[in-house]
Amino acid sequence: MNCWIISLTPPYSFDRLLRRLETHPDTQIRVNQEKNSLQRVFRIGLRPVLVHIQFMGSLEEPALRYETQAILSTSDQQLLEKMIRRTFSADLELSVIYEQMREESELAILTERFRGLRPMLDTDLFQCMVKTIIGQQINLTFAANLTERLVTLTGDPVENQNGEGIIAFPTPDSVARLTVEDLRSLQFSQRKAEYIIDFARAIVNETVDLERLWTMGDEEIITYLTSLRGIGRWTVECLLMFGMGRPDLLPAADIGLRNGIVHLYGMKTKPNENDIRKLGEKWAPWRSIYCLYVWEAVGAIKRKEMFDL
Repeated sequence: MNCWIISLTPPYSFDRLLRRLETHPDTQIRVNQEKNSLQRVFRIGLRPVLVHIQFMGSLEEPALRYETQAILSTSDQQLLEKMIRRTFSADLELSVIYEQMREESELAILTERFRGLRPMLDTDLFQCMVKTIIGQQINLTFAANLTERLVTLTGDPVENQNGEGIIAFPTPDSVARLTVEDLRSLQFSQRKAEYIIDFARAIVNETVDLERLWTMGDEEIITYLTSLRGIGRWTVECLLMFGMGRPDLLPAADIGLRNGIVHLYGMKTKPNENDIRKLGEKWAPWRSIYCLYVWEAVGAIKRKEMFDL
């Protein structure tokens, strides 16, 4: 077993990350609450590598310990560590964001209740986009179920040291080979099945270059991807936030965000998209993080945590 340690920028709450997973289930993650750890598959190239990650230290002196049975070259290990740091937002400096959030009394409480919470990103952009398409206009539980069915159908099984299986998210090639009927049999809608397969085929056919996105600005990416059938602004905004870790997105059409804002600001009527964009102007340049904390307030209510808005 190969083992390494990653330092984290404090404050870092692994507990809040695990609690968020309770209301945002991810079929690619196996959580062990007692050991404060999880298992997750990362792809190095096309190779799926199962990684065991354990939180160490404290909120103010945090670190992650990660290990894998896979034999990795030095370059592969360095790539894996880079992926883990990005996935777990290891270098995000929250203190400057908190200072700005405390300027609004309605949001100051979030910096205390959810101190150390930060985004956990998907491990690759294809996975993030497909999961987001699946999640369009359905609840989180059903979206997780559909995702698990897709992964079970076309993913790559990987075993941990105890012989327990976890399935890596499928590659674009494996999804591109599917038919609409394959997904319809898993309870995907006709259009959702078409959108997912079309997106995978666009990557395989090199109509879409996901690696190119890293060199592009937010609005440029939105324009680039919304030209594809079934992919609207909200979908790309989610990709930017939870696939690329871009810090200043405001998905104003998101229902959960709108509901959270109503509660936090004590509004009597639900704001429209223009209202939210206007409200969010003062959240720049950290609107993605503000949104995460508003969403987490909604999640805390669903989990019946003692949280008084």
